[in-house]
Amino acid sequence: MTKPDWLAPLFPWEQKTLTVNGRVMSYIDEGDPAARPVLLLSGNPTWGFLYRDFVAPLTSAGYRVIAPDWIGAGYSSHPRVDAALTLAHHIADLVSLLDQLDLRGFVIVGQDWGGPQGVGAALQRVERLDALVLMNTWLFTGSVGKFHSSPRPWTTWHAPLIGQFFMKRHKVLSQHGPSATTVRGLTPDEARAYHHVFDEPDSDHVVLTWPRTIPMREGDRGWADMRAIEKRLPELSAVPTLLLWAPEDEVFPLSYAERLKELLPHAEGPVTFDHARHFLQDDRGKDLAAAIAEFLKRRLTPNREANRAWMSPA
Repeated sequence: MTKPDWLAPLFPWEQKTLTVNGRVMSYIDEGDPAARPVLLLSGNPTWGFLYRDFVAPLTSAGYRVIAPDWIGAGYSSHPRVDAALTLAHHIADLVSLLDQLDLRGFVIVGQDWGGPQGVGAALQRVERLDALVLMNTWLFTGSVGKFHSSPRPWTTWHAPLIGQFFMKRHKVLSQHGPSATTVRGLTPDEARAYHHVFDEPDSDHVVLTWPRTIPMREGDRGWADMRAIEKRLPELSAVPTLLLWAPEDEVFPLSYAERLKELLPHAEGPVTFDHARHFLQDDRGKDLAAAIAEFLKRRLTPNREANRAWMSPA
């Protein structure tokens, strides 16, 4: 897919690509290549465009900004195979990117699916992880919030036949998701930027697979993978962690942040941002980027190699 000219004023950065596990992953890579990498990880049904207000502030603060598009989303390959789009596959794809770009001393910034997929990959390369920022996401099993247990819209989308009807035929998420979950509202071009990557027929397969991978109960697809992430969270006890949260989000309300705080007691926050809903990056992007830059400046040493020794217990 070629980036259209109308998108350049909103998202001017070059889409780069590499092959991960046999498929093409697209990403932007901005800033000094020798600087600390900050990976900006999005969720369903968004792509790197979600972080458009983060790139300039973070590169100006001296960081290397990398925003990949998950396989199935954005400008990456869009396989029509459900088995290629599971939590385990997305984790493996990100690990491949980390290895191919040889990223060290990196920072994970994850929201929605960017949380478990980003942390899942980071745990596979935990010796190279230097900090973690989580925004309206989850890393645990056994907690089903109101949104994920309600007939409308969640369990309706999840249903075998009617879910296909709403998600595939009417594209309720891929064409309308970000527009429906913003406080400030999106401009027509912003809304178009989100959904044009799914304009090709049946190209939004991932939008249906992601919801069906959220484990509601033991035995569900994704349960074992999420449980494995949850069990390994104590390994992150020395990793500086920040929770940034939009309490108006109906998908991952503040109770999810409180649960993460129990699992990651060393984490700062949750720092809350009002006038923002699920995709808080759309509503409060510049404020969130400023909070992340301040946190990283305060918690990490300038030298990436020295930082690992600085964090390690005596």
